[in-house]
Amino acid sequence: MIGLIRLGLILALVALVGCSYSDVRTNAHIDNALARAGTHSFAVAVTFRRVREPTGALNTFPNGGVPKVLEHEARVYLVDVGRQTVTLAARIVDFADIPQPKSVRVEGWREDALYFSLFGYGGDARRGDDLSDPRRLIYAVDSSGQLRRLDALPDDLVQERVSGPLGKPPFLRLSKGYRSIDIGIDSRPRVSEDAARFVLDADSGEPRLVIPEET
Repeated sequence: MIGLIRLGLILALVALVGCSYSDVRTNAHIDNALARAGTHSFAVAVTFRRVREPTGALNTFPNGGVPKVLEHEARVYLVDVGRQTVTLAARIVDFADIPQPKSVRVEGWREDALYFSLFGYGGDARRGDDLSDPRRLIYAVDSSGQLRRLDALPDDLVQERVSGPLGKPPFLRLSKGYRSIDIGIDSRPRVSEDAARFVLDADSGEPRLVIPEET
């Protein structure tokens, strides 16, 4: 009987301090966004992750532990405000195997191609970033969806200016937040509940475009 009690206590202790993980959680945020000059379109760079956070005393010792990453992607969306569409233009699984990925960034347009870059460092999850080993990968995706890896960005990329006097329509001005973008259509963005917005769902990480109805 005493042996069974001891065994029960040991099993309870193992369950208390053992290695375990939380349910799957999605974390998606906007790294940057860039309007296409002379249009009502823009591109959005998104970091998308699905993880299970460590739980239990052993798994979180000594600094909170290391999450189990199930998916880690760089995503680029094309948004057409006039057509009210959001299209996934590019999806780079595992951040192209950059050991310590940091961000994805829309760089601009050239003819019908959109250019973007991924940035991160060497290193690993336990030791952290190796700042002596920066990694930058450059891509272009054209209107047919063909994705190309490049050695460098072109010198003549085009992008909508983001400050200064307002120009002649059509154009967009964007105000970026962590999971949303306020959109100014031929004007500066309005900070209000009825403003046009690009939003990432807090639970799924999926995007949607919110256009207020005209009254």
